[in-house]
Amino acid sequence: MEFCCEKFRFFYSGERNRGLNIRIVQLDKEFIDRAELKFDKSYFITEGYENSIEECIKKMVINYCPFCGQELKKRYFNDEYVQEIMKVK
Repeated sequence: MEFCCEKFRFFYSGERNRGLNIRIVQLDKEFIDRAELKFDKSYFITEGYENSIEECIKKMVINYCPFCGQELKKRYFNDEYVQEIMKVK
């Protein structure tokens, strides 16, 4: 896999239960339809968490790499980068 910059790769590749994480999350179709979204992935910075992005208390949606400024949806659109799926509860 290729990344926009080394810092993004580092925070993307770290264990999700430690420190800051960059997470690429696939949104399921029901979630997209219910929220009337025009995209199928979301990009987050989180403070470590245990189970899923949905349970994470501290998270921030990002659209651009915080290190090099690249637009994430244009760089990480392929499903190979997805780390988990967010479903409707």
